[in-house]
Amino acid sequence: MFNLCVCDESNLKDLEVSVAVKAKGGKLDQGGGLVWRYKNEKNYYLARVNPLEKNIRVYKVDQGNRMELASINTDASAGQWHTIRVTHKGDHIRCYLNGKLHLDVKDETFNDFGPVGLCTKADAVTSFDDFTYREI
Repeated sequence: MFNLCVCDESNLKDLEVSVAVKAKGGKLDQGGGLVWRYKNEKNYYLARVNPLEKNIRVYKVDQGNRMELASINTDASAGQWHTIRVTHKGDHIRCYLNGKLHLDVKDETFNDFGPVGLCTKADAVTSFDDFTYREI
């Protein structure tokens, strides 16, 4: 399951959200990422980079069921800073890693406003920096 930290002060629909992530440890999972259009702990979008698996993925968690929307292998390494950025306008989600577009998907499950936040999974030990978000 994902560990979430949501910024209740944010309430965005069409957005750009970004964070620098540094994986410091974890045997089951490493890295972390972003949450947006959060409704509750069972309904939200999520994008994360995992240096242990060397991939970046976009999910939706709908009624507590995690569904992968897109995934690609990357050269993300543990112990280094990586910036993950997501833009979501309407049903169009774009996910960037270190400034390069990696994932481009459409989904209209959650099409309303919601908070943004950060996430990790399982036993991941992760540092975050430069967390920004804005409406687009």
